[in-house]
Amino acid sequence: MAGGFKARTLREEKQFAEEKAKLKHSAKRLDEVLSGLSWTLARRPDSFPNVPGLKLYLAKTDPFPGTPALFVWFTFDEDMVYLLSIEEAARPE
Repeated sequence: MAGGFKARTLREEKQFAEEKAKLKHSAKRLDEVLSGLSWTLARRPDSFPNVPGLKLYLAKTDPFPGTPALFVWFTFDEDMVYLLSIEEAARPE
């Protein structure tokens, strides 16, 4: 690719993996939603909102039939994106 572009590797940290396993029971299309998000995280992690003063970022997904909106907390460096936590977004009342 032009400019030597390289996608980062995604790594699920222990807490993320545990939370994701719990979500699979209620989110039927979880893997599909995360697949799309993973593509963007690997290529443009800096396009997501940053928690001021921290190297912590938040990716939000839209709800899909069978899967609620999700919050994915992560951090990244030049080579890796570290997936730290995943949770269902609060449903609007």
